[in-house]
Amino acid sequence: MKKVIALTLALVLALALVACGGNGDKGGATSNLTDEELVAKLTAICDGKTGEMPVETTSFAALQENGFETDGLFKNWFNNMDVPAGAKIAVNQPIMGQAHVVLLIQPGEGTDIEKLKTDLDSNANPGWMICMTADSVGSAVKDGLILFVMTSSELGLDAQTFIDAFNA
Repeated sequence: MKKVIALTLALVLALALVACGGNGDKGGATSNLTDEELVAKLTAICDGKTGEMPVETTSFAALQENGFETDGLFKNWFNNMDVPAGAKIAVNQPIMGQAHVVLLIQPGEGTDIEKLKTDLDSNANPGWMICMTADSVGSAVKDGLILFVMTSSELGLDAQTFIDAFNA
């Protein structure tokens, strides 16, 4: 009888641990979007939030196809941090230089998304633009994606506006 009770308790404990395992955001990416889907999602998040500033939303893959060095952009934004292995990234940035960038990042398979978010937050470089500084910085994790925002209140923008749209 003691063995049956012990086995039952062990089974209940194991089920409780599995049930409390979380939403998958800590252990790895749960999202599997194409570059085009990632860009469309970021476009929807940023829609109507950049005022009169002409912006472009594209993917790192599209920038690379057009000869842009995305690793250098990422290193500027995040104090020499490398682009996460296997990540897909969509970017919303001005056509002309302004202290504004919104990134939607789908980490590579097996990436600890919470650790990556923490690394991005701690390595953020709001002064990446010469003579301009982003004074509104924020990030959020949802559905296996990270939204990271560096923008300027001088442009009438606020990072929380983008984060609220992401979390909606």
